[in-house]
Parts: sequence; structure tokens; C-alpha cells
Amino acid sequence: SPVVARMAAEYGIDLSKVPGTGEGGRVTKKDLLAYIERMKLQPVEGPAPAREAALPPWEQPGTGELFRPTEEVLRTAPAAPPAAPPPAPPPPAVPAMPYEVVPLTSMRRAIAEHMVRSKHTAPHVTTVFEVDMGRVMAHYEAHRAAFEREGVRLTLTPYFVLAAVAALKAYPILNSTWTEEGIRVYKVYHIGIAVSLGEEGLIVPVIKNADTYSLIGLARAVNDLAERARRRQLKPDEVQGGTFTITNHGVSGSLFATPIIHQPQCAIMGVGRVHKRPVVLETPQGDVLAIRPMVYLTLTFDHRIIDGAQADAFMGKVKAVLENWA
Repeated sequence: SPVVARMAAEYGIDLSKVPGTGEGGRVTKKDLLAYIERMKLQPVEGPAPAREAALPPWEQPGTGELFRPTEEVLRTAPAAPPAAPPPAPPPPAVPAMPYEVVPLTSMRRAIAEHMVRSKHTAPHVTTVFEVDMGRVMAHYEAHRAAFEREGVRLTLTPYFVLAAVAALKAYPILNSTWTEEGIRVYKVYHIGIAVSLGEEGLIVPVIKNADTYSLIGLARAVNDLAERARRRQLKPDEVQGGTFTITNHGVSGSLFATPIIHQPQCAIMGVGRVHKRPVVLETPQGDVLAIRPMVYLTLTFDHRIIDGAQADAFMGKVKAVLENWA
């Protein structure tokens, strides 16, 4: 009956092994309960067909000994495939982190657009030179007080401007820009000086005709542009028309960096922090170890216009001017 069949499935019982007392040898519910009592069986988990399907053919209910394989067949039978591993647990949810949104200022948007356009426009390459600033620092210390008596604060930036101008005159290709008509090489030396405005960004005022200035004149121009830049008092034409840019990232402690070219120029020179450290000097009496004020100078250039040899020759000239400062 359906009741007997359901109970047999719950207990995993082969009904052919249960003696039946019903009509024609049928197994009744009473017969099945007596069999369960004798065998002390417990219900199986899951339906019986699923359990029986996992048994080999010769152990299926009702097959008896007819289909039991020989030992040779058992030895050569393929091994059952390994059970599939349980599914991996889902990764834990990433907790939300607290944050704040800093609104973008018009200056920050302009800087971002300009930097992305520069990297997209020009293939950037950077070369690094090491310069002994011993002679420059001696000159700086000897003349700083005299400049202050003239009302001018002397910094190291004018020295780098004069060295860059000398190198631009020796290698004019660095004072150029790329156009579809050809490389436009300028005959004037308008040097941009990057000035930090703190968290707002930076701005690049331009010293026009920098080759016509003396050291004290450059010091006065650098101070004036930097101070008016921080007070937001620069005129539009004072931040335009540069042909070459210098950025002194060393004022914040950086040793060297790889600046992004200020388009449409073809190169920018980075100035690291001047710091004293031991170096080996070659002398007629042999090599000696000395403490020297050293600085790393970097030149990032547009590889469409300038090759490595030209860039290194330019930086070699800058190095020679600074290391042999009179």
C-alpha cells in the first residue's frame, strides 16, 4: 500500500526482505512495523531513491547475487570521481569607510586639465644630474647680507635661472615648442618659475627676457612675482608666454622629482633640496672624501623634439655653470 511504501522509503528498507502476512504474501503495515522493531532501524536522511542511486548496481535492492562482480572486475573498475568541494563562502562585505568630499576649485580643475593634456600631448622623458653646489653656496653666503641691505632677499632660484639661460643659449632647441609646421625655436628667454599656493595648487609667473637680468635683478623679480602670486595680484600677461620653466620642489624637502612639462613648452627643470653629504673628489693627490652641498637636478623633456643626448648636453652645461660659479 502507499503507506507501506512511504514508510519503507523513510527507513531505507528493501521490502523484498520483509516477510508478508497479507493476502498473496503482501507486506502490511503491521509486518513492516514488526520488521523495524526487530532491526531497530532509524529513518534515513533524504529520500531512499537518492540513497539507493549512490549504491553500485550489484547492491541495489532486489538484485541479489545475480549481478555481483568478480574480484577481477572490482580491481579494474574505475575509481569513483571525488566528491565536489563545498562552495566557498561569499566574501565578507567591505565596511563603508568615512570620507568627505573636497569641492573642486576652478584652479584645481584648470591644473588637472592642463596636466592631463600635457601627458597626453608630449612623450615625457626625465634625466637626472647631480651638482656640487659648493661654489654657489659660498657666493650666496658671501653676498646675502649685501643683498638684504639693498632690500632684496637672495635665494638660490636666481642662480638656477642664470644657469638655465646659459644652457638655453648653448642649446637653443630646449627653448622651443612643437607645431605641425615644425619646431618653433624662440629667440627670447622667458623663464617660468613655479610658485606653490598651498592646497590651492600652483601658478607659474614668467620672468620675461631673463637673459637681460643680473643676479640681484633676478632676485628682485623672483621675490616680486612670488609675493604677488600668493596675494593673487598677478596680471594675466605675467603668467603667459613662457619658453622654459623651473620648479624648485626642494623647498619642501624633496630630493628629486619628475615634473610634468608646462605646455606648450618642451622642457621643465626640477631643482631638489640642497643637502650636505659625503662625496668622493678627484684631486691631483688622489681621491679624497669630503662633505659637499649637493643637489639633484632633473630635466623632463618632450621626446618628440629632444633626444637624450641633447637633454644631457643641456644639463651638462647647467652643471658646469653652477659648479664653476665665479
